[in-house]
Amino acid sequence: MSTKKWMIPALAAAFTATNANAQGIVKYTPARVTGGDSVSIYYNPENSILKGLAPVTGVIYLYRNNDWEAHDLSMRMTDSGWIARYLVPVGTTLVIPNFSANGKTDKGGVTTYASVAFDKSGRQMPMSLAAWGFLRTPVLKEQTPPARTDSAVIKPEVSLFWMNNELRDHPESRRKIFFNAMAILQKANPGKLDSILPREIKFISSLPDATEQELMDISKAYRRLMGKPALADSMDKVIMAKFPNGVTARDKEIYKIFRATQQERAELWNSFVQRFPLDSFRNVNTEAEQMWYDKNYRAVVYSEMINKNYAFLKKMIPAAPLTSQTEFHRLLVMGPYEHGEVTADFILPYSKMLVEHIEYRSLHKDGAESRFYAPSQWEQFVLGCATPAFFGHASLLHQVGKDKESLVWVEKVKGQPAAQNAAFQGLYAILLENNGRHSDAIQVVENSVALNSVTPEAIELLKKEYIKKNGSDKGFEAYFNGLKNEDKLNEQRAHIRQQMLNKVAPGFKLEQLKGGFADLSRMKGHIVVIDFWATWCGPCKAALPGMQMAVNKYAKDDKVDFFFVATQETKPDYKEQIKAFLKANNYNLNVLYDGKSANGHLDQAYSKYASTVHSSGIPAKFIIDGKGQIRWYSAGYFGSPSALADEISYIIELLKKEG
Repeated sequence: MSTKKWMIPALAAAFTATNANAQGIVKYTPARVTGGDSVSIYYNPENSILKGLAPVTGVIYLYRNNDWEAHDLSMRMTDSGWIARYLVPVGTTLVIPNFSANGKTDKGGVTTYASVAFDKSGRQMPMSLAAWGFLRTPVLKEQTPPARTDSAVIKPEVSLFWMNNELRDHPESRRKIFFNAMAILQKANPGKLDSILPREIKFISSLPDATEQELMDISKAYRRLMGKPALADSMDKVIMAKFPNGVTARDKEIYKIFRATQQERAELWNSFVQRFPLDSFRNVNTEAEQMWYDKNYRAVVYSEMINKNYAFLKKMIPAAPLTSQTEFHRLLVMGPYEHGEVTADFILPYSKMLVEHIEYRSLHKDGAESRFYAPSQWEQFVLGCATPAFFGHASLLHQVGKDKESLVWVEKVKGQPAAQNAAFQGLYAILLENNGRHSDAIQVVENSVALNSVTPEAIELLKKEYIKKNGSDKGFEAYFNGLKNEDKLNEQRAHIRQQMLNKVAPGFKLEQLKGGFADLSRMKGHIVVIDFWATWCGPCKAALPGMQMAVNKYAKDDKVDFFFVATQETKPDYKEQIKAFLKANNYNLNVLYDGKSANGHLDQAYSKYASTVHSSGIPAKFIIDGKGQIRWYSAGYFGSPSALADEISYIIELLKKEG
């Protein structure tokens, strides 16, 4: 690589601090950021996107030891803005602070708030200019933290300029910037890559102390930059000979396990963990790690769980990746419980172990995926991923009467996006009520009603409060509907009207759970609501509380009929399972059993309806008017019983007006 001096060193050293000071928004004291010393970082949001917002929080991104880190800044309000005192870690080459408030983040725009760092002697740190180039090039976006906006992006040619300046000031950086610089060169001047890349590969290969990572970068350059997989494979063999128990050898074994049969996988995995202790490779960030390791981990556990080997699950939980832990809770804890295969008492210890390990992980940055997160950000990221598991655990605790403990787990994640749904907020309200926090419970329900995302149980809680204040339930429905956001309702109704259609409804004559047969041809003049569902379908069952609300609303209307068609059932005793399910959940639904189609599957009616609207999947809901026309169809379930009931009711009322 060229080391042509394109820039005066003094200017290069001061470039970012000058930019930040010029804006009058960020100021470093002392002006030179030095590793091992503390620095005060002043932030005045008056001329920034955070003007008038508070409190301000801060995150500082570092380039240190040839990698990126993220740390929290403890911001304190002053008369002129905000300030943080920060001890700069030894070895830091570049710092980039970001500031946030009320959901907005100020990253400094075009110039950023970055500053290069210096050593104790006042010399600019090696890799500072290279890190500045890495940060701003789109070529390396996936390898850099989200510390700058797109407006700060520079062209590959400019990034290459910073690489050359790094080499001019610090020739010893040559080995450290190898792959990134070559990736930039490929975009900036591909014509030179064929001559420069082999030269740099030769240089790295000749180093007597070349690390495995440096040799892996050569392999990666062959594969990704030169498109020569054979050379990459040859390099991998060299690496494995030199580092037989290193990352490359481990990657090959990961792929081997991924390709193995179920019978082979267990033996391969046992050898793998002996040779490559799991805790020794937690920060590995290779393609094999990203693509196959987590899948392998889960596959090994799932194979054992076919035989209900919960002891093996318990053994595997602590070292499991985050995604595996959350998936284990979903599929191996809540799945069996919701399908009636295990009791709450039996599965709770495994649920507890999983959520406790996930919570621990939220407080301790762990693994390569955490490096771009400050501790506070990492905690929120993990809790966001963990919300379904924490909710599931709280539900199990509620089932066994441990509402005090259940509330603790709900409140850990109550502010997460995944918690803003009817099921979560409904349980939260019930737990608050059961723990003596009545006013808080009512507030949660009212907030849910405003969003039209509320469960029947929560509505009942609100109704009791209404009766307590008013002496009866007279006027409750008007009060309840008055809490809803009118704009949101109008938006929902406009969407429903756009969904309306007009297709001939296929006929059917199906056996009813209550006895006899339901014949659609005899429903002329009736509005018919059909819900295709199954006992094995989670979303189908999740939607039933909302459908029950709609059924209850029209229970006395003899011109509105609801049919819940159990379709695609596979178990021999599915009829008994349906009866048990309805009884356990106190559902009063008119269930029909779908007939056998030509292919032998129990989807005779469903297949006709799916074909009519050119769709597939359940739950699937159809509303048929009095003339036998399909007027509305919807697939899936979006999480709100009250919104679903309103949706069904609105269409029924529209069809009634049509006559």
